[in-house]
Amino acid sequence: MIQFLKLSWNNILRYKTRSILTIFAVACSVGVLFSILSFDIGFERNLAKEIEKTGIDFMIVSKGCSFEVASLVLYGAVMPKYLDEGLLDKVKHVEDVEIASPVLISQLPNLKSGRTDVLYGMEMSDISKLKPEWHVNGRLPQRGYELILGYLIAEKYQVKIGDEMPYLRDGINFKIVGVLNRQNSQEDSAIFVPIQTLQELLARPGAVTSIGVKTNNPMMIGSVQDKLSLKIPGIQIIMMDEVRKNISSVASSARALTLTIAIVVAMISIMGVVDSILITLFERRREIGMMRALGASRNDIFRLSLYETVILVSSGGGAGIFLGFAGSGIVEDLVREVTPYVPPGKIIAFEPKLGILLFSCSLLAGVLAGLYPAWKSSRVSPIEVINC
Repeated sequence: MIQFLKLSWNNILRYKTRSILTIFAVACSVGVLFSILSFDIGFERNLAKEIEKTGIDFMIVSKGCSFEVASLVLYGAVMPKYLDEGLLDKVKHVEDVEIASPVLISQLPNLKSGRTDVLYGMEMSDISKLKPEWHVNGRLPQRGYELILGYLIAEKYQVKIGDEMPYLRDGINFKIVGVLNRQNSQEDSAIFVPIQTLQELLARPGAVTSIGVKTNNPMMIGSVQDKLSLKIPGIQIIMMDEVRKNISSVASSARALTLTIAIVVAMISIMGVVDSILITLFERRREIGMMRALGASRNDIFRLSLYETVILVSSGGGAGIFLGFAGSGIVEDLVREVTPYVPPGKIIAFEPKLGILLFSCSLLAGVLAGLYPAWKSSRVSPIEVINC
């Protein structure tokens, strides 16, 4: 077998340009497939982590589109709807509710940067329970016009603890009292203020965009939801797992289209390999006939031709996996442009099982693509060639 592999490799090297182009075509298609499938795996993993970081079991929001709710949870979308005043107290008094934390999200013009910032109004006393993983340089806001910044937005505005950020036309200055350590999440680009302060600025006392609920026992989530639905009719309760599914379903259409295109490109690449081998076979008909005349069996010719195809496709598969991982950053940026609701952080990482699977598939594709050219070459008659 080793002798056949060496001879097949030498035959491939005789047609370097054609072989390199064939390997490159296979590598491109396998690389794209590897990147897309890796992105899909990383997307679900990072999205699950992002959901876990919310620190709540479910949310109570105004009636609306589930995709709007998903945007509210993970991306700070501003929904022009508020929950009824007094709803928070009712939720807190439901049995087995450990925390009912209000959230108010709004946009305010930043007079210093000339941009519009999204501010999260939160109950600061709930932060330690809902966000135990938070590490704040400085401290949490305690009163009045104080705020903390996410890591990235602090870098973006080039501000530090003690600086001020003016909002609204009257130039209300918020003092920066803390900067959140990098979370590798959407929180890195967020601004957090006391909810009472934001309600005052909006002239909406008691206004709440959503209420995050954490139960005493995860086993009681269903029971708590039933109690809330009976006690407070007309509310919309969103499970965090439901948010994950909604976001995944929105993103899946774009990913499915890209994956379909990649599979079609891979099939075209395989057909290109078959075509390349058949052309090589035509050019080597006399050589193959001489080998048959010197005693090579049909099986020997079949194996030689099949090994050449397998080497070409598997080489392209291995190179494609390497290229897919090496260029993962570029592919990730491109996919983010066309895919909505992509969680932050590095999405594409090397998945050994996926690499082995794609390489095995390239080996199988090489065998299937090489069967016909190998059979065709084994049918070459030495007498027919010698008489030409």
